[in-house]
Amino acid sequence: MGTADQVWISEVMSNNELGNKLGLRQKWFGEPWEAPYVNHRVPDSSKTVFAAILKHYSGHTMTREDMPEASAVYSMSHFKRAKDIFFLGGFLSVKGKLAEVLSRFDFGAGGGLVPHPIYEADETTPLPGPFYIINFGPMKDCFLPGVSTNIGKPSVNHVTGESRWYLRHLKDGDVAVSTAALGGANLWMCPGVEGRIFMSNRVVEALRGALSFAEFAEFRLHRCRIVG
Repeated sequence: MGTADQVWISEVMSNNELGNKLGLRQKWFGEPWEAPYVNHRVPDSSKTVFAAILKHYSGHTMTREDMPEASAVYSMSHFKRAKDIFFLGGFLSVKGKLAEVLSRFDFGAGGGLVPHPIYEADETTPLPGPFYIINFGPMKDCFLPGVSTNIGKPSVNHVTGESRWYLRHLKDGDVAVSTAALGGANLWMCPGVEGRIFMSNRVVEALRGALSFAEFAEFRLHRCRIVG
């Protein structure tokens, strides 16, 4: 297979630093604004919000009402440190050059970049963006655990009831996928592979060409083996 047929897996969603002390608080649908955080301590989420965050991390396609409705900055000095990919209320979000690149690719039906308003501390004055939440489209059932290496045994997420595989500290070639990975969306997730994004080579090459070395490294990419 040529380079166009390569598939990659990204561990970017395991990088908690992308959401650490960004000076943002959230407004969730049907709930009041969170109070400004004290010492950046995130308040406990409602069961509905917590379930939505877990669904996003597992790769499910979300409705707009499942996501944060809006955000407000309580510390601008901290928010200015946010990179072009960052976590917002537990949801992976993008802005700037990275958003421009990703907007060109197919996330599958129902997936894509969802516009998200971020306001100043007054909860009214919008910050210049645009800002987006990543919404994954339909999953591809292409992950092949039986012929993958360096992966842990499956367990059950006791909140969602779904089986999940332990994929951490990966290197090139550890993860095997079927040829089903080559069709359809350019960016997707797989059943049972929480917090790990699969990407076509087209996406990876576009990111490599548009981002600095440090920005590209944030994606923590590893080449997959295509079996069959």
